[in-house]
Amino acid sequence: MVHGQSLRIPGAAAAAALLLLLLVPALAGAAPGPGAHAARRSQAARRLNLHRVDWSDVTLPGAACDGSVPIRLHDGAGLLTPVPRRWAGVHFFGRRAVSVGASSAPMAFGDLEGPGREAAALGVNCNDGGGTADSALLFSVVIFGARGGDLLPLGVLTPREQPPEVLPTLLSVTISRGRVSAFENFYGPADATCCSSGTARTIWTYSHGSLSAGTTVILKRPRAAPAA
Repeated sequence: MVHGQSLRIPGAAAAAALLLLLLVPALAGAAPGPGAHAARRSQAARRLNLHRVDWSDVTLPGAACDGSVPIRLHDGAGLLTPVPRRWAGVHFFGRRAVSVGASSAPMAFGDLEGPGREAAALGVNCNDGGGTADSALLFSVVIFGARGGDLLPLGVLTPREQPPEVLPTLLSVTISRGRVSAFENFYGPADATCCSSGTARTIWTYSHGSLSAGTTVILKRPRAAPAA
């Protein structure tokens, strides 16, 4: 009531009000309904849980050991043939093939592709089959993501700092949104097999479905060789 009289809407205003009443249900129908939310929940439920993967039984990209063919792991071990050219002169124990093993070190996880889109880092050891620390040829890290219920390799990280004539550089990583930080422990000529003394860091950027290495920063130089 206004000043004791009934409120009357003029003709133009009444038409506008009627139009609004007609539009509101249509706009409400355009908003995501229960079915859309259920579909999103269903997609999330189907996404592979990387923490539950049996990492001893996965397929690695051949690039993890500088090869060109996939490497199938069984019980954490596999073989790569043919032998990459860089190791043509290496003596291999048993079958002439690069022995490949999944690292037993704790894995790294992080939302590389955004919130809820987790990635996992699996360490890989490529060696000559001799069974000793000196048998190592290359250490790498494979970054995996999930596409629905499938495991998908997103990239392979290899050391950026590898001095000649010493043991392979060791790698450990952390994963955050859009980047993987690789910490490299590299050997110098004075280092024993047990103990690398050089450290470096490389930031790998994830963009458009691939990983690219940035500038490697030397954090600590290895011990110098003793004077002759």
